[in-house]
Amino acid sequence: MDDKRISIDQLREQQRQNWPEAYNSSRPAVLRILRAADEFLNQSRIMNSEHNLQGPDFDVLLALRRQQRPFRVTPTELCRALLISSGGLTKVLNRLEQAGLIERPANPSDGRSKLVQLTAKGQTLAETVIKQVSDLHAQRLSRLSADEEATLDALLKKMLDTAPAAGD
Repeated sequence: MDDKRISIDQLREQQRQNWPEAYNSSRPAVLRILRAADEFLNQSRIMNSEHNLQGPDFDVLLALRRQQRPFRVTPTELCRALLISSGGLTKVLNRLEQAGLIERPANPSDGRSKLVQLTAKGQTLAETVIKQVSDLHAQRLSRLSADEEATLDALLKKMLDTAPAAGD
């Protein structure tokens, strides 16, 4: 968290004083959601950088780790799981392969293509980093009671369930 940032309450007061139209139309809950998301993402970026990972690298490792053993999928399945372009994915896969975190075995179903598979080193790293990130998130959420966290989750789920689907 960047302590130099003004609080949402301070931001709202500046709006109220200097830009009443924005004050009247902005939604404090959305501002807080955006600030919280930004803090979680920044903390995750710091954790990733400590392990020489970029955000997409970590996303690929997690997507692979979610699969059944041997933690293997096609590049097309990865693109769908990550909403990343094939060109962007190729760069990430090359970086992860050079780091020994994935390997690219031949696809037994299609000799013209290769699969993407997590190595033991990649599995260990994914599990280490997700534990660190999860602990950090738990620490942030520890300010809430179990009931409050469940309510927050239910409200965010309700909000997201009514959001237009991606691409709409």
